[in-house]
Amino acid sequence: MKNELAKEITDFLIEARLDLSVDFLSIAMNTSKTSLKEIKWLFASGNRNNRYQKIVLQVGKGIAGIVWKTGRPMAVTNLKNEMNGTLEEYPIAITENLISILAIPILIDQEVMAIFLGGYRKETQLEKTKLEQLEKISTELAPKLIQFINGKDNLDELIH
Repeated sequence: MKNELAKEITDFLIEARLDLSVDFLSIAMNTSKTSLKEIKWLFASGNRNNRYQKIVLQVGKGIAGIVWKTGRPMAVTNLKNEMNGTLEEYPIAITENLISILAIPILIDQEVMAIFLGGYRKETQLEKTKLEQLEKISTELAPKLIQFINGKDNLDELIH
């Protein structure tokens, strides 16, 4: 059941990546069983390798951690220029060679459940319609993520 759901989420991301015309699409979630959050990128489409799975962030750190902390979308046209050259603080951007990103929180009852990231490997002007598309797709994805979280006792299978 758990592996079927993980495959379903991954298949959904593949279709969504093509619909959005982004190079990379990923979901980060809290994998910690304690009150201290450990945010990891669990699902991806368009990834160049599996190094994204090794990234572990705390709230407030990295793209996912910042979006998790603020509960607000983040859109950056050129990470190198707009983030003052501190690209090493954004390991997903380095690992996947991302230049432009859109990241939104997926909220359930006003609480962040996951981070949804779309990225481009070339500088891309980010239009408001793209953010709206990402939000619409995240709404469709949310029920699958809730189902996944509810079976979280088996999360170790996926992250190891």
